[in-house]
Amino acid sequence: MTKVFVLPVIRRQDYDAFRRNIGPNLADSYDEWAKLFANEVAEARRLGKTIVEAEINYEEFTRYCNANAKKPDAMVLLEFATHRPRGTA
Repeated sequence: MTKVFVLPVIRRQDYDAFRRNIGPNLADSYDEWAKLFANEVAEARRLGKTIVEAEINYEEFTRYCNANAKKPDAMVLLEFATHRPRGTA
């Protein structure tokens, strides 16, 4: 059975809001984050992993955190992403 890795995709217009809430676990800028994301996907592919991108809407993520009494952080972002796969990277 192939293991699937879900990676959260943050839209440019939402990046600053995510950065404020999640903090230093995200790159300083969207462009820097996008470059790191692309590198991570490329490395995973090289290792034969199946990657699924999950676009994350900031407002939906915030509602999820509030509804589940979770503080927004990188682990909760990954948790949320696993429930929202959109396509293979």
